[in-house]
Amino acid sequence: MAPRVAVIRYGVGNIYSIVSGLRRAGAEPVVVDCLRDPGGWDGVVLPGVGAYAAASMRLHQCAQEIREALRMGASLLGVCLGLQLVFTDSREAGEHSYGLSLLPGTVEKLAAAKLPHIGWSRVYRVPGRDCRLLEGVEDGSHFYYVHSYAYTSVWEPWVCAVSRYGETVYAAVVEQPPVYATQFHPERSSRLGQRVLRNWVALLRS
Repeated sequence: MAPRVAVIRYGVGNIYSIVSGLRRAGAEPVVVDCLRDPGGWDGVVLPGVGAYAAASMRLHQCAQEIREALRMGASLLGVCLGLQLVFTDSREAGEHSYGLSLLPGTVEKLAAAKLPHIGWSRVYRVPGRDCRLLEGVEDGSHFYYVHSYAYTSVWEPWVCAVSRYGETVYAAVVEQPPVYATQFHPERSSRLGQRVLRNWVALLRS
């Protein structure tokens, strides 16, 4: 039976690309505004192309339901802005734009001559750390990004892979089960991105 996955609609774009990718990966994705039945899901996805402040405000309306779903056994996948929202806050719109606080930390602006970062960058595993989402992916592979902000505390144990843009090294993949997240867009990263989605769906089955 296909894992049932809630894709949260909270004012961001690119939802149906991630829905298509999840379906190809073997999941049963359903787009919802909030989780009315937190115990009815195997996974929760926070997609993400949008502004942090507006997205966080809308997402907080169902933050408790998301936490309850994770407590009841679901896993979360954050994508791009969705990765940023699992942390405590962001400097994108001032220090008072708060995320879900599933992990501690602040999202910072990339130090680069040209923003946003749009395009393909290499992803490298952090030595000595498991990275379940990247199983079967060659180290240094390219993934597709669209962002100006990122989580830069790459020494924290939940960062298992990194990328670089301009002067900034930042978290490309975060894993602290049941929280998983990528700063890149797997749904726009061709064959390797689809492998990342399949890896996450496989975790839901295990």
